[in-house]
Amino acid sequence: MPPSPLDDRIVVALPRPIRPQELRLRLDTSYLEATVGTVGQSTVISSTTVVKIQAYMPSSSGSTRSLTCGCSSASCCKVSTYEKDGQVSASSPNLNSGVGYGVPTEAYSAPSLTSGLSRGGMRVIHPNELAKKLTHCPLGHPVGPVPVIIDCRPFMEFNKSHIRGAMHINCSDKISRRRLQQGKITVLDLISCRQSKDSFKGIFSKELVVYDESTVDPGRLTPSQPLQVVLESLRREGKDPIVLKGGLAGFRQSHGDLCEHSLHLEEGQDGSTAVGLSGALPHSLPSTPDIENAELTAILPFLFLGNERDAQDLQLMQRMDIGFILNVTTHLPLYHYELGLFKYKRLPASDSNKQNLRQYFEEAFEFTEEAHQASRGLLIHCQAGVSRSATIVIAYLMKHTWMTMTDAYKFVKSRRPIISPNLNFMGQLLEFEEDLNNGITPRILTPKLTGLETVV
Repeated sequence: MPPSPLDDRIVVALPRPIRPQELRLRLDTSYLEATVGTVGQSTVISSTTVVKIQAYMPSSSGSTRSLTCGCSSASCCKVSTYEKDGQVSASSPNLNSGVGYGVPTEAYSAPSLTSGLSRGGMRVIHPNELAKKLTHCPLGHPVGPVPVIIDCRPFMEFNKSHIRGAMHINCSDKISRRRLQQGKITVLDLISCRQSKDSFKGIFSKELVVYDESTVDPGRLTPSQPLQVVLESLRREGKDPIVLKGGLAGFRQSHGDLCEHSLHLEEGQDGSTAVGLSGALPHSLPSTPDIENAELTAILPFLFLGNERDAQDLQLMQRMDIGFILNVTTHLPLYHYELGLFKYKRLPASDSNKQNLRQYFEEAFEFTEEAHQASRGLLIHCQAGVSRSATIVIAYLMKHTWMTMTDAYKFVKSRRPIISPNLNFMGQLLEFEEDLNNGITPRILTPKLTGLETVV
């Protein structure tokens, strides 16, 4: 007799110890037709389903035996069994774990992720199928092999939301896509996180899922679209990628609990949209930073981030041994210039979505290094110490350490919670990170900076 429609277990009596994967299964189609339901005249049966087996072995001696459930942990989910007075019983901490009923197979094995082919021959996977691969057994172990997941959307979109465990590749700019198309770089080169790079290097035995925001049919992608460029590059490398049907938008509709969120949007001081991090800061930091009353902030022992008020405070700067001042504005005066106590530099930049701040990065770095070599303090300021000057400081940390843009942002934000570079500047920092990773812009790692808790 098959289980009742309300029972989510498959119980199999075994004559000898055997792993569930080795079982030969047959499907009772009459039972499925009676319980699954129909749409029109067609029986609704999923094309691929993971079948989880709860197995026991009768014992004439009444002794207890156990078998594993077949998840990736060899010692979890054991099913204890015994026979007493002619009745076979089974007990387990997770007998009620979800069980699906699979299509007829000669032997049980984890099914392929693929649910079909696009018109261009690319393999695709539906959100529900990927979600199954990301679920865990009751004791927290993956049910089966977890695929490697690649997110090819822009960095800012990735940080706002992405599938749990996905790694990001920086392919949103035309330069990186063209170099990838020409084979001058590989997908591995575009992965900015070192931990993700290590994971990607070990994907030979794993399935590889790639997604963008909302592509349903990869057969309709144009050659210049980031997803298509990445797919072609992976194929050239001998990999067989699978496309998530509907991208993140389709996956998030039904499986938002399997997505992670890092960045959120907030309003800057001037009303323009800026970027901040949620969940990445120490709990002691205020949720609504007081921009007007923010104090001069020491980012490194010699590097200070501040505002217009700090630049006017002569006693404060002398107390901090500041001898260099970098003014990142078009209009604020060079306070105390006439005294000859400070070395000044101005970067004439406005806090707007059209300002190219990156053009001043190298000039700012040279001035910062000059202060560092002179063993004097440097004040980098704009009007509020929120966007322009913060962007310069973040870029400097990226240049002189192994910090990613996100790491540098968190580092500065943890010391000065009010920072919030506008989206235009964040995009320029992302492009700068890509050039650093690709070797277009060299990093300067010696001498090492003091005052950093991270390894550089």
